[in-house]
This record gives sequence, C-alpha cells and structure tokens, in this order.
Amino acid sequence: MKQRTLARWGLAGLLVVAGCSASQDPELIPGSRRSGTSDAPAYFSQSTDYGYRYAHNWVNRPCFTIDLPGHNWVLQSATPDFVMWNRGDHTLKVYLTDNRVSAFAVGGMDAEQALRAFIGFELDYIKPKFDRDFSPPPMINVASQGMYALWQWEGRGGRRAGVGRAQPADQRHTIISLWIDPFVLSFDWATANIAKPDTSIEVQEILESLDFYPECFASMRSGETWVAPASEQPIMEPPSPLPSTDDPGTTPPDLDPASPMPSTPPPSTYQSY
Repeated sequence: MKQRTLARWGLAGLLVVAGCSASQDPELIPGSRRSGTSDAPAYFSQSTDYGYRYAHNWVNRPCFTIDLPGHNWVLQSATPDFVMWNRGDHTLKVYLTDNRVSAFAVGGMDAEQALRAFIGFELDYIKPKFDRDFSPPPMINVASQGMYALWQWEGRGGRRAGVGRAQPADQRHTIISLWIDPFVLSFDWATANIAKPDTSIEVQEILESLDFYPECFASMRSGETWVAPASEQPIMEPPSPLPSTDDPGTTPPDLDPASPMPSTPPPSTYQSY
C-alpha cells in the first residue's frame, strides 16, 4: 500500500492534535477497502472548478471525498487517521477516531449518546492544557450522511506540558463530528486569531460535500482511459472499390474503349538495385 505522509506542523502554538486516540489497524470493517493492489494511492486530490477535492483511501478506514471551497489550501499532513490543511490564519483538520481503540462509548448507547460521549472524551483531553476554557453545549443534527454534532471550544492561557514544550496559543475551534459506527469523523476548523469572530459555515459546507465510497478507489490500469471517439464516423474510412469490369456498362478508369489493350506491359521506369 503506497502511503504518503507529509511533515506534521500547523499554525504556531495551535493545538492541532485533538483527542488522544491511537493509530492502529483493527480488523477490517464495513466501508473500508477489503482488498486492493499495493499500488493503489492512499489518498489523492484534485483541482476543481469549485476549489479543492480530497479523497481518503487508506486501508481499514472509511473511504470518502470532500470538497474544500477555493484554491488556497495548503496540505500539511496526510495519515490514515487525520488530514490537515492551512488556509490563511486557519487550520482545517479532518480526523477519524475509532471507538474500538479509544473506547469513548459503551454498549447500549445510541448515535446521539455516542457523539456526546466522544465530545466529553475530547474535552477531557483539552481542558487541562488551558487556564481558561469555554465550550457551549453541542448541537445535535441529522444530515444525509448521518447524525452529527456541531460543537466549539475556546482555550486561553495555555499551559506548558513540560520543559521544552511549546505553550499552546489562545485558540478557538469549531467542529462537526459525524457518527459512522464505529468511527467518529470530525472536521475541526481552528484559528489562533480569536479576536475575529468565527462561524460554522465553512465546516457545514464541507460536511454537505462529503461522499462515502464503500468500495474505495482502485489503482488506475494503464490504457483504461483509451476510449473510442464519441463520433459515429470512424477515424479512417475504407477506400471506395473500383468499378467492376464484369459489368458491360462499366468502363475502367483512364481507358479508351476504342484503344486496344497492349499485349505486353510497357518497360518499367524503375531500376532494380
């Protein structure tokens, strides 16, 4: 499996790693690629009229595409469990959290309860990193892709985790977390410029563009884009047949019917070598 991993960095002091889920490869689950050639790409991106399209295609993970508006996105990291871009003074992180690994939800919970448990799990990790934090109650809603939670958190007065560790900057995150059992797929729109008010429009637009591909994406075969022209006319037309001399009303071209046929052909004008 071809896996491309870019350098992992973000805006200065921005806490870009939300949660403490481990990166593992549990047993294959529905919605993941169950088989595939080793040269299939782990992800790919496209430039579109709308902006920037990203496709997640990692083994043992849900495969999906999202469309990011505009063309000024800078990809920073791409791994099986998170992808991160910078745009201006914002960072967008799309990350997967597997309940089988992180164990934030328990048996008997429905989708809404699992989402609320996930948010509590994330806030338990975030809150100790700041002197002051703010997180209003999440809004639970349903989209065509499933049930999701829209939630926010803001941290001020970051605490150093130890000697040599950077102090987290004041920052604000607007997050949409979608439940796709046993995963939560989150879209984290973050900035350290908290003087400017943020809205949830960006992450809501990205959620609306989300499409899942249960079969995932296979590698391209050489020549599979070679297709016949759409025109009904063939590329080359066969030459027209000469008129038949068996037809009494037909005269071979360039022959005068009054002139007798020569008994021997004229001498060749070509020299043999």
